[in-house]
Amino acid sequence: MQARLERSTLGQAVISLLVVAVVGAILVINMPDSQLKRDLGRVTTPLVNATGLDQNWGIFAAPRTISAYVDAHVRFSNGTTSVVKLPTGSGIAAYANYRWQKYEEVLRPDDGKPYWNAYAQYVANGARKSGKQPVQVSLVRRWAETRPPGPGPAHGPWQEYTFYVLNVTGTQ
Repeated sequence: MQARLERSTLGQAVISLLVVAVVGAILVINMPDSQLKRDLGRVTTPLVNATGLDQNWGIFAAPRTISAYVDAHVRFSNGTTSVVKLPTGSGIAAYANYRWQKYEEVLRPDDGKPYWNAYAQYVANGARKSGKQPVQVSLVRRWAETRPPGPGPAHGPWQEYTFYVLNVTGTQ
């Protein structure tokens, strides 16, 4: 019976060389841009391309520097108020509510103006369905500077700006 390749001295030497070559290639492709990286890259590029190790982290977005949200402030006929936030969730619910996050990204900037009235009407209709009588819906941008991870608060002080007001009349 013949011994398996990985148990032979030659097989172990070949496997060790392959591991060293792959680890070396990974180190080279992750080096900062320099002449040394370019020189070593001439040797490692064929292995990197053949194995698909040429992926880099450039596909990921830069960390957010601003946390920004849209809230709807609803004033009711009895004088009370409430704040309606776009749905969020964690776990599986986060996937179901992701569309709301994307909608918020469209709604928040000034060029989202075509959507402001429809969203304010949606919030007013939701309030009516819960048995309340809304008289005004204000859409408010809320934002804060996002700070890097570490000790201290996660973000700076919150700021707000009312960018749209819908005066609600009767049933719609």
